[in-house]
Amino acid sequence: MVSSWVVGSAFYDATATPVHGTPPPSPRRRGIVPAMKITDLELVPGRVCGECSVCCTVMAIDKPDIQKEAGVTCRHCRGGCTIYETRPPLCRHYHCGWRQLPILDDNWRPDLSGVFVEIEEIDGETALSMILVGNPLKTVRQPWFIDFVATGVRGRVKLYMGIPGPRGFKGASLPLNTRQMHEAAGAGRARVKDILEKELKRLQAHTFERRVIVHTGHDFGAPQ
Repeated sequence: MVSSWVVGSAFYDATATPVHGTPPPSPRRRGIVPAMKITDLELVPGRVCGECSVCCTVMAIDKPDIQKEAGVTCRHCRGGCTIYETRPPLCRHYHCGWRQLPILDDNWRPDLSGVFVEIEEIDGETALSMILVGNPLKTVRQPWFIDFVATGVRGRVKLYMGIPGPRGFKGASLPLNTRQMHEAAGAGRARVKDILEKELKRLQAHTFERRVIVHTGHDFGAPQ
């Protein structure tokens, strides 16, 4: 099942709980993020956003003090944040998965990898949502992405793959921890790649739902 989903859901209070396929047997989880809780996370020392500003565009924000549609770049983002030193607390306290997970090396920076990782709590477990914000087909064919998915699935890490929707719409997301993927993860890259490509086609065929912004008065979206 492909589910509608909002980028930034862990931070901006939007929820999604997709369920897909039959999960593999579930012994004690181990591997990439063993028994990790969102509240336990700290920032990777020495890692900074640099020139990356993906979160300033891909996210939908619907809070009393800030509103912005998904896919619309913040009006303060012009070659970097022009109000960085005085940016709102909402922005100041947000960090994507790349800033928090040392297992993601420098090449996983969202603007370089085309993958925007978020750490979320779904059904009481820590999950990694991998949002394909660059060239999705190219990304799912990359050995480093295939290996990461295979390692995570074998290690019982809850993984989701998603794509953003059109401007102002929710994205689409589906879980990768299916029995089929678990079997493929032990059989090599080619099988994992085939499944990723099929799942990507399902995401792209999804009927995207419009994201309704409830709050008004503080639109941070840049004029289109």
